[in-house]
Amino acid sequence: MATNLALQLQVIEPDTDLNSIMIGNSRYSDDVWDLRPFIISKNLDLSKTSLRFRYISDTDMKETVKQYTYYKLGKTKPQTVRDYINAKLPMFIEYCSINGIHSFADITLEDYLNFNLWMKDEKKVAQQTGFVSCHVVEEIIRIGQIKGWNVPQFHLPKTETANQLWSTRKSMKSNKTKPIPDDVFDEILYHAVHDEKDVLTKAGIIIQSQTGLRINEVLSIQEGCVKRTSDGYDYMEVTLGKTEKGEPIIHKVFINELVKDSIAELSEYTAGLRKESGLKELFVSRSCQDKKIHIFKKDNWNYFKLNKFIRRHDIRNNKGELYPLTSHQFRATFVMELIKRKVPIAMIMKQYSHVSIEMTAHYLTLQEEEVKEIYSDMILSPESKIAGLRAKEIKGKLDDLFHGKTEAEIDDVITDLAKTMSFNPLPTGVCLYDFRRGNCTDGDGCFFYNCPNYITEVQFYPILKDELDLLEKEMARLKELGHEREWQKQYIKYKYLKPLVESLEVQLNGKESVG
Repeated sequence: MATNLALQLQVIEPDTDLNSIMIGNSRYSDDVWDLRPFIISKNLDLSKTSLRFRYISDTDMKETVKQYTYYKLGKTKPQTVRDYINAKLPMFIEYCSINGIHSFADITLEDYLNFNLWMKDEKKVAQQTGFVSCHVVEEIIRIGQIKGWNVPQFHLPKTETANQLWSTRKSMKSNKTKPIPDDVFDEILYHAVHDEKDVLTKAGIIIQSQTGLRINEVLSIQEGCVKRTSDGYDYMEVTLGKTEKGEPIIHKVFINELVKDSIAELSEYTAGLRKESGLKELFVSRSCQDKKIHIFKKDNWNYFKLNKFIRRHDIRNNKGELYPLTSHQFRATFVMELIKRKVPIAMIMKQYSHVSIEMTAHYLTLQEEEVKEIYSDMILSPESKIAGLRAKEIKGKLDDLFHGKTEAEIDDVITDLAKTMSFNPLPTGVCLYDFRRGNCTDGDGCFFYNCPNYITEVQFYPILKDELDLLEKEMARLKELGHEREWQKQYIKYKYLKPLVESLEVQLNGKESVG
């Protein structure tokens, strides 16, 4: 079954006639929303492709659930929303019915907590079922408080209560993937290019490091995948599985000489195996067990290829330990490099949209969360060197939070902080303004770098330094021409940008102060 990841739905204004709103084959006012027009599937059974609200007898409660459902359809996959509304929410509605609760607005914090105890003690639900049911109710309240729905106004804890109530922190271990440190990355690439004898390992590392593709996408490449544009640029074709249209598509990605040469070597190395097996994929190998020829599986890549590569070349981190490399780190590192090269963040964060021949945009399949995770770790980690009006305050609070904690516990703190903070990536840092409260009060605040919500970090230093140098040259030119008004406009930016750059320079030179 495949769907759009999020549906493009009409915005509901206060004066919108709800009967005019269509969701698939249904009207907003219907008790069943038929989503079949959004779902590509051989099985178009209405029970699996619809959202049902008939089990909610209270009109006010049903309206709040519909508001939430409509909102979620614009944010996530219809299958996920269907599971929330058809399978997980009915338990809460049952609890409300037993306890005489007829509206979300009537729910108290005690009701919310007792609902979880009821699921544990009375219903004896599985941990994951309890967690998701709790999460849905919590999300309705949180989003409803922001959107102005008829929900209770009691204060929910900042960190997600569902995680705490159902002890899912360990079972739902954070999958945050950190970029590879520069020195380790350089060592990995050097050994891959010059020393690695296993051709599959060599090709996989080189292709991932130079393109940011997922390992399953790299393993999908087939013979003849390298092609050339009419104006002489090399590119390769890969199969991208996660797309807006829901089906795997062939995507075209620009490649450099390093990637081109490694694909040529791989193609020659596996030519005999492909001829014998009839397979077209380049990443093929003969199984030691059954002697059959198989396409190399992504599930085995980290263990059989990357781990052995790290041990073979004795690549270690700054603690002297063998570096725990995973394939997805190449993707995170690639994003980090794009950010440092000033590729517009809006382009990096745009999800699943490029399904055409726009070859330079293959990295647009990145999810928003991937970019936010990289930024949060960069700004909030104990090793971060930050600058901005609130930098000292933030750094002080972080030091208190991290004191006495292990590395794993610090990662959990950073993950929770990133979820609770408004964290909006910018080309040269982050904005901590919460846009859910409305438009930014000063749209040029970040641009002029004097906004208290603006924070930057030393990794953005090259960009900011280049900007300062160009600004100084432009100011000198304007002064020479006698254009005082234009000079004053540039000076407003200069007087805030220069201290930022100087603060980062101090930290780059090994001092601890932040500005």
